[in-house]
Amino acid sequence: MNIRSITLGIDWKDRNKSHLSEYISRFMDVSRDRYNKKGYTVRTCRLSMPPINEYSQFSYSSSRSIIDWISNLCEQVGIRWFCVPFSLIDSDNPKELTRVASEIISRNSNAFVNMIVARHGIVSDSGVKEAAKLIRNVSKLSNNGFDNFRVGVSCNCEPHTPYFPFSYHEGNDGFSLALEIVDELLEIADKNIGNGLENVRVNMLEYLIENFTDIDEIGKDIESQTGIKFLGLDASLAPFPNGDTSVARLVETLGVEDFGSNGSLFITSYLTDIIKTALAKSKVRHVGFNGVMYSLLEDDYLALRNRQKNFTLDSLMLYSSVCGCGIDMVPVPGDVLVEEISGMIFDIAALSATLNKPLGVRILPINGKSSNELTNFNYDFLVDTRVVSVRNRVFSSAFKSSDHFFYLKDRQSD
Repeated sequence: MNIRSITLGIDWKDRNKSHLSEYISRFMDVSRDRYNKKGYTVRTCRLSMPPINEYSQFSYSSSRSIIDWISNLCEQVGIRWFCVPFSLIDSDNPKELTRVASEIISRNSNAFVNMIVARHGIVSDSGVKEAAKLIRNVSKLSNNGFDNFRVGVSCNCEPHTPYFPFSYHEGNDGFSLALEIVDELLEIADKNIGNGLENVRVNMLEYLIENFTDIDEIGKDIESQTGIKFLGLDASLAPFPNGDTSVARLVETLGVEDFGSNGSLFITSYLTDIIKTALAKSKVRHVGFNGVMYSLLEDDYLALRNRQKNFTLDSLMLYSSVCGCGIDMVPVPGDVLVEEISGMIFDIAALSATLNKPLGVRILPINGKSSNELTNFNYDFLVDTRVVSVRNRVFSSAFKSSDHFFYLKDRQSD
């Protein structure tokens, strides 16, 4: 089991720049060292911050200097990525926020942006529409649509999620962990083929509980040593595009003939239940999604099954009802309409609110590409696959531009 990321959340306001640089550098050195000594490889270190537009002095001009400062700080201390959240729910001017977000993506190659459009059962109509426009605008920054890799739209995500781009910080400084556990669960599944799903479950739980407990104890030790609170771990099953670390491959190992076939939903819920049970039994601190992540452009087997047309965008939405992240890293045609993107976001917001779970949308419109054509990213952490079809039908909500929809409002007041 490896640590996919150590994500440090800080409130940067009123902090001395040089002191903050030393503070972060020391924390990262201590935390990497502690996990490495226990045999856990740390893949990346990341930085998250509170929604930037909640800063009382936020403006277009102030955001540029803030982001350039944070970007330079990350480069100085060896942090690969940082995430800039925007809350579009209470914003009086969401157009300005998406303008700032677009510029951050174009100017800062180490920055992600998280557009928060739904939280606590509230969905912002104007926020959804502006986020959709942002995705379309960002898709034009490069020929292959890669830049939307760093743009996420989040629905009811809690603070401190370590998975980018759906992260934001709240409160005092703290850190969270994203884990890599797919390879180990694949090994357990391979060894127990034919022994029944309950036997597989018992063995997976035993492994996860032992390691979750160990990682949690190390996190608390780091908290004691640095004074920075350990907020928890996210045990989501996340792929890595190395040919083997595939969530879809795990689903197939557990009995589904090929991903997308009947039974895929059941095995997804089976794995999600194992993760939730292991967290409950181990009593460790946890944050984030803690589910099964179907990240299309980061999963070799999932990308293969997409090339074979085994599933659709609707399938991924269905799986998100019992899995982790929503619609993630899905390439779509370059001519996708803003209204189509809005409809996808509204659907995921509905699932998130009614099921009371965090979900997100990260799609990549590919300029010049139509449905079923192959992507050509040529990046070490992306897998090429077919462009996924969309319906080419518009969703035009009856909301006014300033409307919010309040899920469960009347029931909550009873």
